[in-house]
Amino acid sequence: MAAISRLQPTDAFQAAVEAPVPEGVPRARGLPGDLVPLAFHLPALAVLALSGLSANRLGVVALAAAVQQAHYLTWRRQPGKLCVNADIDQIAWMVVALQACFLFTAGVAVAATGGVRSPLLVTIAGGYAAGVAAVGDRLQTRVLLAATALVVGVIALLPPVLTGPGLAGAAHGLLTVMSVLGIGALLAPVHARARKRRDAFARARKEMASDALARAQSLEQIGSKVAHELKNPLTGVKALVQLGLRNPAEATSHERLEVVDREVTRMQEILHNYLSFTRPLQTVTPRRVQLGPLVSDTLVVLSARADEARVRLYAQGDATLEADPRRIKEALLNLVANAIEATPAGGEVVVEVRPAGDEAEIVVRDTGRGMPPDTLRRIGTPFFTTREDGTGLGVVLARSVIAQHGGSLRYESEPGHGTRVRVTLPRVSNGARHGPCSARG
Repeated sequence: MAAISRLQPTDAFQAAVEAPVPEGVPRARGLPGDLVPLAFHLPALAVLALSGLSANRLGVVALAAAVQQAHYLTWRRQPGKLCVNADIDQIAWMVVALQACFLFTAGVAVAATGGVRSPLLVTIAGGYAAGVAAVGDRLQTRVLLAATALVVGVIALLPPVLTGPGLAGAAHGLLTVMSVLGIGALLAPVHARARKRRDAFARARKEMASDALARAQSLEQIGSKVAHELKNPLTGVKALVQLGLRNPAEATSHERLEVVDREVTRMQEILHNYLSFTRPLQTVTPRRVQLGPLVSDTLVVLSARADEARVRLYAQGDATLEADPRRIKEALLNLVANAIEATPAGGEVVVEVRPAGDEAEIVVRDTGRGMPPDTLRRIGTPFFTTREDGTGLGVVLARSVIAQHGGSLRYESEPGHGTRVRVTLPRVSNGARHGPCSARG
């Protein structure tokens, strides 16, 4: 619809009437656009004359063809005016008005050559077909369809004295074939113009997507550089603060220095997570990995935090797959750390690994407070967190890493009944993937 809405009156009008061959599209049979109607009318008149059609009826058909050709040429030579915000309904009415002339003249020719038995009967549907090809199925083209049916009905009611005996034998068959080919010649350039618009729209969309991706990657690179530049000054500030905390002479400032120390630590954590988040733009390096030992190593790293929170950690199961162990471990560190944070003292966090056909499944299950539906829906949104000291990047990082491996991550939770994080990874790598856009599921 977006492509249709950008139609210009001149284009739609032209396409619906005579369908000029668009630039770059070969013309049918090499005929100039002005000669396409004549290429049908002149041979048709010749066949009608040779078949013995009376001079009066032949004159009526010739007059109808002349009016149709004159109307066509009058419109075609109108100076082109381009309207960049044309109303598609207005364009559709213009198309219908133009096709009304075609419908009337075709109806006259049909009535003079046998009525509903005329071999030219199929040409009456040409106006409706061209209108639909140009502006689609809408109220205006349905009005045109109703008018077409009305004209056919009126022709069917005409007495034989007006319609004549009609044609028979080879002349009837030849004109029927010519009528069908004439409709095809009328519609072919219309479809060519529509195809050209679709191709142009597809190219524009692809270019926009490429530009957006390039801008996103550029912003990621700038953000990564800024984060790297901030890390060193923060390290210096933290060192000076810690020196002050160890100096008894500055005991009166220790409370304020502890606040500064905590905030600097928080800023360093944000920068670390941000740099990890932007890293998926790089290529992963998959190799054969045993998930059981990898999970155990991850839990060992987090054991001090779990001890402090008095949360028990368990690992069970094993499976092998092709993955980047460093990136998978980063993802697990974030998921398990979140589970520890959400679990009250005395609770437990279990990480279970198991093969599942062509995939391996990692389930992180905690006995924590769980999440309401609104929080569950927003989990994984960058910078969304329910913790005062959270960064809102941990789940984003984990999801990006898993997506980069062609896997999926799904949260299941209910308030008061803990949370279950289900990670599914393919056991055979499909090759290195780039960025979170390669996410599956």
